[in-house]
Amino acid sequence: MDRNSNRVHVGEISRTETFSAAHRLNSMKLSPAENLDIFGKCNHLNGHGHNYKVKVTLKGPIDPITGIVVNLQDLKLAMQEVIGRLDHKNLDKDVEYFHERVS
Repeated sequence: MDRNSNRVHVGEISRTETFSAAHRLNSMKLSPAENLDIFGKCNHLNGHGHNYKVKVTLKGPIDPITGIVVNLQDLKLAMQEVIGRLDHKNLDKDVEYFHERVS
């Protein structure tokens, strides 16, 4: 808070991480012909890969003691914990969430 105006200063900070993963666009609710018609080459039996970029933006009050919204190291570790479950994985086979969903 600003001593003179009792106003809370708000800041915003972003961090970007990247990861690579493979997947296959395929719905168990569709026939092989329907999957191929809808998803085309992205339905290839062996799948295909992408390089993904994840950007997290946090907005909040600036701590009057530290001058920061969030500790960047904490944000980095939290993002890496999630991204580590996806990086260099086959999303359909290695990530439980996608076992029964189109990735």
